[in-house]
Amino acid sequence: MQHYTTLFFDSVKAILVSMPETDRAKTAVAMSAMKEGNFQVVETKLLRTPIRELKVKKYRFVFFIHGQLIYFLHAFIKQSLKTPKREIDYAEILYKRVIES
Repeated sequence: MQHYTTLFFDSVKAILVSMPETDRAKTAVAMSAMKEGNFQVVETKLLRTPIRELKVKKYRFVFFIHGQLIYFLHAFIKQSLKTPKREIDYAEILYKRVIES
């Protein structure tokens, strides 16, 4: 099984710090499983290739994988059934910046 390193953008760190302890613990378990390459136990959704979102309760963590790195680009609280287009567009801009640098 492949192992990954995780990198967190500041907006993700801010959401993690502000979450209730129980939600933070669930998120930590999910992200730890991803680091170990165990994607079968987490709920993710493809937003726009290669950008995905990790779902943990009402929280969404937008990420992509590049090589051995999982980049957590953005996080937000889900308030509708569909992921807002602006969230996907923003993630795509960040993805392009990371890949081009």
